[in-house]
Amino acid sequence: MVKRLIVTGPRQAVFEDVAEPRCPDNGLLVRARLTAVSPGTELRVYRAIPVDEEGKFLHEQIPFALPTENGYSMVGDVVEVGPQVDGFSVGDRVFVPEPHKQVAAVAADLASKLPDTVSDEHAVFLNILGVGDLALRRGEPAPGANIAIVGQGVIGLSALAYCRAFGFRTAVVDVDQSRLQVSMQMGADLAISPDLAGFAESIREHFDGAGADVAIEAASNWEAVRTAMQLARVGGKVVIASRHTSKPAFNPVGHPFLGKQLEVLTTYGYPPDGHRWDRRRSFALTIDLLANGKLDIAPLITHRFAWEELPQVYERLDRGETDIVGAVIDWR
Repeated sequence: MVKRLIVTGPRQAVFEDVAEPRCPDNGLLVRARLTAVSPGTELRVYRAIPVDEEGKFLHEQIPFALPTENGYSMVGDVVEVGPQVDGFSVGDRVFVPEPHKQVAAVAADLASKLPDTVSDEHAVFLNILGVGDLALRRGEPAPGANIAIVGQGVIGLSALAYCRAFGFRTAVVDVDQSRLQVSMQMGADLAISPDLAGFAESIREHFDGAGADVAIEAASNWEAVRTAMQLARVGGKVVIASRHTSKPAFNPVGHPFLGKQLEVLTTYGYPPDGHRWDRRRSFALTIDLLANGKLDIAPLITHRFAWEELPQVYERLDRGETDIVGAVIDWR
């Protein structure tokens, strides 16, 4: 028997014993070393909040049903290889997009082999980092672009890491001072609270009066969307990278936003296989950036927990402990 975490109801997360899964013919059996917590998505599932108003979907195309597993980021060791699989061996260290569990059965084409130069703790954030990568790519910033990022949880910090790797000038916004400190440790050019009088003017001055060419919203609240629209320059782009399950308390096409002629874009998931930046190629780039020290995410990892503590981690997040940013769960 092996352990896995399940959400059985609103704010109810427990571990259960299940039979060790069978290795798929076209897949791998992976024993977890670490999993990572994606606080926004996992807290929504922990609270049993659907993504749609009708309550039919737990995720974009996954029907709402409890109990359910939670999480989507694992680094582990291959312990069995299916007979139809080439390119993997027992003992390989891999990243797989799997929930919090002790052993995962996964299709081989979803697994990424990891070089020795990338640590477990950094590799386990591959999926989470990818959301930030996708948000930045969706905005298509030109060389020398000004990038504003509203929200400095793991997604906003991930977007910041790519901005630093690619040399963009940045300004980040968050109401929590501890998160702004992490942002500065990760190299943000300007980190500021929206509660500070004149914060928007300070950001425009930082951007030589031009405003943000691309403003990324990664805070999962509509006030953050308004802030991103406020910070974007005339003709700029606003990229919504976070999930919203409430309705806005402002008019997003009213004054002054209509006159700014903004492009408001959403981002979700990778383009189809074969695209220049499909999942496989995007992961390969991120792994290379991590291996070469160009993607500095060490400050993002703020907490480490044993697997038994995961339900308590959800409780703490639910209580609003914003100092938990990047949390690593140890299954060893």
